[in-house]
Amino acid sequence: MRKIHLPTLASVILLFVWALILLFPFYWMFLSAFKPAISAIKTPPDLSWANLNFVNFKKLASNSISWIWTFNSLFVAISGMLGNVFLCSMAGYALAKKKFPGKRLIFWLIISVMMTTTQIIMVPLFMLIRDMGLLNTYSGLILPILVSPFAVFLTKQFMQTIPGDLISSAKMDGCSEWRIFYNIILPISMPVLAIVAIFGFITQWNDFLWPLLATESREMRTLQVGLASMQLQNTDYGLILAGSVWTMVPIIVLFLSFQRFFVRGITIGAVKG
Repeated sequence: MRKIHLPTLASVILLFVWALILLFPFYWMFLSAFKPAISAIKTPPDLSWANLNFVNFKKLASNSISWIWTFNSLFVAISGMLGNVFLCSMAGYALAKKKFPGKRLIFWLIISVMMTTTQIIMVPLFMLIRDMGLLNTYSGLILPILVSPFAVFLTKQFMQTIPGDLISSAKMDGCSEWRIFYNIILPISMPVLAIVAIFGFITQWNDFLWPLLATESREMRTLQVGLASMQLQNTDYGLILAGSVWTMVPIIVLFLSFQRFFVRGITIGAVKG
């Protein structure tokens, strides 16, 4: 019979209880989204499965502005994701395989940017976008997110492991730099590019602060900013909670479909390079 160590058992119990505490708000949110709005403000919380319905989701779907917000979020998130994959892969390749003056300085500048919070650059970034006349436009929302320091770091660390002889052989066969990058480097780097794509989409989909600063009209808001504005306009908590559940759907689908990439994304920076 396998012996159970008390410290291990205590750790498992503690982690299980902590997980329940963390998951409780999500459980309450999901239940309240399928109930009348009054259920969201009951004390103690109404955790029963009675009176579940889709009224809040029907109201959300019947509001045309919610579909505009959803489109804006998808458009910005997908554009940022594609920019991260394409531009960061080129930057990572240059830092990993090319020799040029200032390469180490550029890399350490990228690392330093990773160590700072985004809020530090919000004011100068806002002033720059404003002076360029890009406030309240898709360009103003997308341009600042096309390149991620974290994505450059990941791709650089991964591409360092690609044998240099492979690139040298391709050059001897007459391949141009673009063909080497497109036909050799990118296919080999698909695992890390998948990680960059997933993290890029999730980061931009969940972003709140920059879309809040960069948009002025109601029609240009993303879903997250739009839902926050609904709290100021009415107190239909059922509708707001239904919108919150709606924002979680793409993230849950991505996580369940590509869970193994999330684990690799956490460890790849420490293992590679």
